Amino acid sequence: MVIHGTGCCLADILYAHSDFSTPAFKRALSRKEGDGGLTPGRLVFAEDFERFTGKPYDEALAEITGGLPDSRNLGGPSIVSLAHAAQVLGDTAEVRYYGMRGSGEAGDFVEAALARFPFKEFHLMRKEGAEPRTDVISDPRYDNGPGERTFINLLGAASRFAPEDLDDSFFDAGIVAFGGTALVPLLHDGLTSLLKRAGARGAARVVNLVYDFRSEAAFPGKKWKLGLSDDAYPQIDLLIADKDEALKTSGTPGIEAALRWFLSRGTGAAIITDGSRPVKFAASGKGIFSPVDRRSLPVCEAVNRELADYPERRGDTTGCGDNFSGGVIASLAEQLAVAPRGNADLGECTVQGTVAGGFACFTVGGAFYESYPGEKRALLTPYSEAYQNQLTYGRGSLPLPS
Repeated sequence: MVIHGTGCCLADILYAHSDFSTPAFKRALSRKEGDGGLTPGRLVFAEDFERFTGKPYDEALAEITGGLPDSRNLGGPSIVSLAHAAQVLGDTAEVRYYGMRGSGEAGDFVEAALARFPFKEFHLMRKEGAEPRTDVISDPRYDNGPGERTFINLLGAASRFAPEDLDDSFFDAGIVAFGGTALVPLLHDGLTSLLKRAGARGAARVVNLVYDFRSEAAFPGKKWKLGLSDDAYPQIDLLIADKDEALKTSGTPGIEAALRWFLSRGTGAAIITDGSRPVKFAASGKGIFSPVDRRSLPVCEAVNRELADYPERRGDTTGCGDNFSGGVIASLAEQLAVAPRGNADLGECTVQGTVAGGFACFTVGGAFYESYPGEKRALLTPYSEAYQNQLTYGRGSLPLPS
């Protein structure tokens, strides 16, 4: 199976032991939608945050983090999900990333980090400007234990990465994945035409969203568009989003309503995560998946038990959603390699996504660097087996109320 992906790839600067209850952090919290302040679980652009605080960005950042970063990692919804898929699929798939890099040392770091993953190839176009970066501020004790993070993003050269930078080879794949394009504005606006090109080549098209702070800042409280004219939905075989992203993109008041809305607009299938609460999903039967009425799956209890019993093993929640998407993509690739198109099992994709997202809680940052090929798949296996037992002997997959 050939998997090609594009979208958000950047350097994550990780502050893993912050405290969202401090006076400094509370002063930095948003007062109203789109004002440039921080909101746990969401992203703000550095320029907007600087205006909100009235201070130079580096000074404002130091106040809320309390010191130097803990580490630096490769991040972004596109690259983290693709890296996970490449690691767990191994030689059974060819995974390629198409993106850009900025100038300077940070760009060198991203390129060197990409080389540590088992991609078949990665294609980086050099663009003028700083390397895209996200300062990831994590409080591992937030929300009574599960933890949460907030993000401050510098677009840099990502503002110049455009649809015309993707050549025809990008679309020649069994799966084409677009991850976090809201942080690559020109790709996001051109998403509909890119999806159409992939569909014309017969590719399964996966889109995993990221919080669209650009739209929120421009039109506070309004529905976000997907594609320049909000017309991308019929071109999507599988849409993956968290609760906030799903509600803002659909303009609906709840997850079940968002699932119905996405499918009514022509999307083949949708999965919506909700932090430590159950994942919900549905498929219309259009496209690559068998039909599934709206259902839910719990989180992996084995991960929660281990985090409770061994708190020293806790990393942070950065990249949980991106790894979830990677687990979904990997499962879809395995299924499409053996099953006729139209018979893929969305529930099985959700199972593998849930395990992958849970496992990310043991690492700081979303990207996991293997010490040998196949290490991540081997480490995931016990949790996958425990989760299968949980579903078999527990409540399993539950239908949602109408």
